[in-house]
Amino acid sequence: MSKFTHKTSRYFGSKVNIHTVSWNNQEDVNPKEIKKWCKKNYGKSGYDEETGTNRWVDNINQSEIMLTRDEDLTLFLLRWE
Repeated sequence: MSKFTHKTSRYFGSKVNIHTVSWNNQEDVNPKEIKKWCKKNYGKSGYDEETGTNRWVDNINQSEIMLTRDEDLTLFLLRWE
């Protein structure tokens, strides 16, 4: 069984997918390692003025992250599942 669940939705009125990956109640998941890995692979969390987009959002304190690129979801799941 997977430690992670994910759901895909869209920003209201947008064609941009938002992938929310969660790991609630998973004691063997190390949030600090996930955050370090995400920063290394996706860059800084939040809005990027250079690109005008959010690539990923750090909600690690709530046991989740949000990704805006389909390929980033695939990369995350390949690494962490």
